[in-house]
Amino acid sequence: MTHFNQMANSWDTQEKINQNKAYSEKIKDNLQKKDFQNILEIGCGTGLLGSHFINQQNNYLGVDTSPGMLEVFDQKFNHYPNVRSAHLNLEDQEFNLSENPFDLILSSMAFHHLIDPQKVLFKLKQLLSRDGIIAIIDLDEEPGNFHPDSKSMGVHHFGFSHLTTMNWSENLHFKKYSREIINVIKKDSGEFPVFLATYLN
Repeated sequence: MTHFNQMANSWDTQEKINQNKAYSEKIKDNLQKKDFQNILEIGCGTGLLGSHFINQQNNYLGVDTSPGMLEVFDQKFNHYPNVRSAHLNLEDQEFNLSENPFDLILSSMAFHHLIDPQKVLFKLKQLLSRDGIIAIIDLDEEPGNFHPDSKSMGVHHFGFSHLTTMNWSENLHFKKYSREIINVIKKDSGEFPVFLATYLN
């Protein structure tokens, strides 16, 4: 959390802005339904992904564990009455976030920071409306070279294999699951595929 608090004010690089715009387009391409009334984003950060799903008609809730990130998020979206944020530890706290179920739950590059991703996914499933969708973007399984200091950056998993994300779907009885590689992040330490997995409630 300390890492993300320190990085919050300089987080929105042009590379990340472009990346998240492309990710949002990939998510929308994968969803048959385009308009969602209630949206939740897990690990929202400064709102780079969520901003592409916010409009005047829907309700959007961004959740993160980093107060620094949420401070930047709130500054961005304080003129939207339909957008709010919550400081929440996904694994230790209950999800009493909304009276209405969510039609769409988003997460980008947050699941590898979770100790027990399947447990969190189960909690998220309880918050979905009927035929609601969870869209997860994260790293494909990698050897641990993506982060320069995994321990200080709160990394608990070096990405996830297709088998792992498919097993989540089967174990939690989602109606439909899909996954595809949507990007390859190139670093000095290697090339790292990024997947989009979607789960239909």
